[in-house]
Amino acid sequence: MVHGTMFDTISATDIAVGGLKTQRVRMNVIANNIANSLTTRTPRGGAFRRQMAIIRGDQLQPAINPDRFGVRVKAVKTDYSPLRQVYEPGHPDADANGYVNYPNVDVAVEMVNLVAAQRAYDANVAVVVSDKRMRQKALDILQV
Repeated sequence: MVHGTMFDTISATDIAVGGLKTQRVRMNVIANNIANSLTTRTPRGGAFRRQMAIIRGDQLQPAINPDRFGVRVKAVKTDYSPLRQVYEPGHPDADANGYVNYPNVDVAVEMVNLVAAQRAYDANVAVVVSDKRMRQKALDILQV
């Protein structure tokens, strides 16, 4: 650790906790997408639209605010790509031509994204555990 610099206030655990929070939000957004993959009518009207967690990362630099380093969710945005249209004339949400608008959610893509988010979450947990172990070893050395 370099003394008298910004690195005195930044720990691996702090950065990893930001990653854990970010990946948890990302997994929640993905789970919501999967849960609504067949929702043809929402309270606002129309089919459910896929949501995306927009993630922002900041690099460590001398003048950075310690609350802003690492990674975080900048926003959760709606995906306005086209909805899936399926011909189902008997469906209560069918239009005059018999087509139903289904969400623009591809469950296979969401599952891949979920696995990636889970792996990133696990990697951040490993950083927290490793940092804790290193700090404990340092304390053990000082006690000798």
